Amino acid sequence: MARICPAKFSRRSPHQRIRAGLTLLELMVVLVILAIVATVAVQSLQPQVDSQRFESAASLLEEIKTATLGPAQKFQLDGTPIVSGFVADVGRFPRIETSDEDVEDLLPLTELWSNENQLAIQFPFQFRPGPTQPVDYSTIRLPCGWRGPYLQLPIGTQSLVDPWGRPLETVVNEMGTLEKLQITVPLSNNQTEPQVLSANLSGGKVEVTGKVLLDRPESATVRIALLTPDPNSSLTSLTVFDDEDKQPGSFLFSRVPVGFRALVADVNGKRQIKYLQVTPSGAPVVFDFQSRASAINE
Repeated sequence: MARICPAKFSRRSPHQRIRAGLTLLELMVVLVILAIVATVAVQSLQPQVDSQRFESAASLLEEIKTATLGPAQKFQLDGTPIVSGFVADVGRFPRIETSDEDVEDLLPLTELWSNENQLAIQFPFQFRPGPTQPVDYSTIRLPCGWRGPYLQLPIGTQSLVDPWGRPLETVVNEMGTLEKLQITVPLSNNQTEPQVLSANLSGGKVEVTGKVLLDRPESATVRIALLTPDPNSSLTSLTVFDDEDKQPGSFLFSRVPVGFRALVADVNGKRQIKYLQVTPSGAPVVFDFQSRASAINE
């Protein structure tokens, strides 16, 4: 009877074993190749990324300008211009930084989007009358107040930053009022000077001028006033701008915030009110107080 012997497996020496994987040198070569490929890919995509960031920066500035001053070229059915936005509602520019001293990181232009800011709480949108003293304008009422948010922040962000993650640059005038927003575009490989994108907000306050047509200006007693909201001076009533032109036949108001305003003329004890949209163009206004017919009858 045949005898079956168990198979014998021979052991291989360490030099005869099959090696799996890469050596350290081979791994380093692979990593170098991947790094080169990634660098080439990034460099080829960089112009496209820069272009998208540039477009996003320009769009961001335009959105902030629209939120502050309202959209341009907006009209009612009769062709009357409509001025909206933060300045039109509130009567001033949004603050550049918060007034809370306990906040370490000051957030610029918070009043444009946060409904928890002090302005939104103390100055909500509603009709407000003119003051009663020293001249009674209490019968004149204007819709005004914060009715935001005027701007929507990107999801996951709590402050305004440019597409490169930097705070926006603000330019103020000699009175400390916001005048311009800027974004400096980082230099590319072929540039020697940075490009600056800007949004000019100076059109938010303009001059309002006009004439008062009188039969006898030498004997007329004329008082012209312009009523506008301004929470810096009053939260409950409108602010009165006095005529800066002392001539009875004309008037001048400087730095009037754009928006729906009331112009009041008191001539010889008679009052006439003209409600108007103050636009960035600052178109002149004419009051006609001619009374030739009554003078002839007398």
